[in-house]
Amino acid sequence: MILELLSREGREAARIRRAAKTLTERYAQPEPRMDAAERLVRIGTPEAIYQLARRFTITAGNLEQDDKEKRWVRDLLVELGGRASEPVKRYLKGHDEITWAMDALAKLLPAGELAAFLFEVLQDGDPVAIRGSKAVQILDFLAGLEAEEVAAPVARCLASSDDTVRIAAVAALRGYAEPDTREALLEAFVSDEEDSVRVRIAIAELFADLEWEIRGHRPGVERVLPDGFRVSSRGRIVRAG
Repeated sequence: MILELLSREGREAARIRRAAKTLTERYAQPEPRMDAAERLVRIGTPEAIYQLARRFTITAGNLEQDDKEKRWVRDLLVELGGRASEPVKRYLKGHDEITWAMDALAKLLPAGELAAFLFEVLQDGDPVAIRGSKAVQILDFLAGLEAEEVAAPVARCLASSDDTVRIAAVAALRGYAEPDTREALLEAFVSDEEDSVRVRIAIAELFADLEWEIRGHRPGVERVLPDGFRVSSRGRIVRAG
């Protein structure tokens, strides 16, 4: 009985490996990849679902077809419902190509739960160490996620050592017009540790667009204000000219 069970599990593992190999072969024809995806869905175990998500790790030669396949795999994951949540989370933790996976998870989890998980992935360690394209993808996604839990954790990313991440954090905060958001951005703007003109321009543009006041920080703001901006008599950053 034990040998039979082991043999059955071994055969299933082999089927998953074969399907996953075909699914992630970028130079294969679309039909074998799509057939492999359907085989993984039929197997339906957490490992099979995780391997299905790994289709997002490759880019097929035909970009239009690649987008079509990834969208289809995203929809397959969503159709699997709650069974797909943990395998997709596993994928997100272990891979850098995560935009499609986040899109799938957004359809499987409430916004607040999704935000908490993404911050767990994003801030696994010192916020200063948050860097790279994966962090930017998460912050870009959070910019469009309407959840009360977003603003404060995103603001901590303003301390990242990667200025591209800091700019993504500024963009993600644009939709959260809260006093704490305003204060965090102003503190980052006037900080002596901020060495990126690009970051200061991004913050200045946000304040100008949203007409936020800079009360309590005017001297510091005027000291580091980038070219092309000025502080108005009403205590707001405006575009010069």
